[in-house]
Amino acid sequence: AKLTLTLTIGHIVVLDGAYGTSYIYIMEDADKNIVIYKGNSNVVGWTPEGTVRSKGDTFTITATVKDHGVRNGVKQTVIQRPKIISQLETA
Repeated sequence: AKLTLTLTIGHIVVLDGAYGTSYIYIMEDADKNIVIYKGNSNVVGWTPEGTVRSKGDTFTITATVKDHGVRNGVKQTVIQRPKIISQLETA
């Protein structure tokens, strides 16, 4: 299923592995649903202006749902293949 999501970054986990650095983005939507993206997508990692995204940044993407899960009692959605729609101003 493809979703359109407006997400705010809550936390970025940096993983250094044998194949280089990868990232886990822990984000939430306006309803406080947790959305996880693991990967190196420029869409998630960088603004259209070419600056690195950080905690608190909000943006809108389309993405494919990879999995629905529960972690520590909190429902979360894992997404893949994010594509940018628009850049919203961050507070």
